[in-house]
Amino acid sequence: MSEWESIPTDLPAGVMQLANQVAGHTSAQGCLGLLKTTRDGTILKPTGKVLCGIREIAFYERLQHVRNRNDDEPEDLWTVLCQVVPRYFGHPKLPIDGKEIEFIQLEDLTEGHEWPCIMDVKIGRRTWDPLATPEKRKAEENKYKACRQRFGLCIPGFQLYSVRDGGKLIRHGKDYGKKLTEDNIRDAFLLYLNATEDGGVSRTLLEQFLHDLHLIRDWARKQTMFRLYSSSVLLVYDAARLRDEPAENRSSPQRASLTNSNGTLPTAKARMIDFAHAFPTEACEADTVDENYLQGIDSLVDIFEQFL
Repeated sequence: MSEWESIPTDLPAGVMQLANQVAGHTSAQGCLGLLKTTRDGTILKPTGKVLCGIREIAFYERLQHVRNRNDDEPEDLWTVLCQVVPRYFGHPKLPIDGKEIEFIQLEDLTEGHEWPCIMDVKIGRRTWDPLATPEKRKAEENKYKACRQRFGLCIPGFQLYSVRDGGKLIRHGKDYGKKLTEDNIRDAFLLYLNATEDGGVSRTLLEQFLHDLHLIRDWARKQTMFRLYSSSVLLVYDAARLRDEPAENRSSPQRASLTNSNGTLPTAKARMIDFAHAFPTEACEADTVDENYLQGIDSLVDIFEQFL
């Protein structure tokens, strides 16, 4: 077991385990998992294996360089990417159980949410990178096979606060995700989106998600620099904003709305995460798009558009 894959018994002051992590290496699985700072509420993600950490930090550093520029071109692909990737605050090292562990510090996308609903959607039919061993490749090929082969995506985990059940927390992990197929994957999304009993989903919620998902899809249709393996899209919204919604606004899919009695609108977000397996495009595939990633994001957009 590696140093970042053990449950910490002595976290430094000002740091605690993240309570709403829905996928990846978690404390519930006996791993370090994501941490949250109490000072500014940012998220600390362990970098993991050395090469994975180097690749992911380099990706975020490149994005940060673009964010700091003063001459951004609207059509620049890195500038577009900045809109759909969590903000990055460096890679601090902290002492954990007597060992120095490096982290990637990111914004908490659920900050200010009373009932944070979070879904991790892993993108791509192929999730192993070019350096994967035959054993790793075989193990990855057998995970979430039905959904990955059909849609180029899978759902490792999600949580929601059920509005119809008075805010009851519902959590599903990888065991649930592995049972999903072409026949029932849409039910998982409807559950996450707090659909009504007749299948009605807030149109505003869908439109907000699709705004971000279209940006990601358009980026994936153009970018030829990288191949993204085992990367995810994180979906986030606050179900508490649905709680005071007028009943007539959720009576049918066409009339559903996220506007509550105070007239305020929540902000649903879709963000690209997990770049530990982001590899430069090989010379033999130069100037070609990442079809593996594109299939998954196309499928995700199609599913959400079907709910409109």
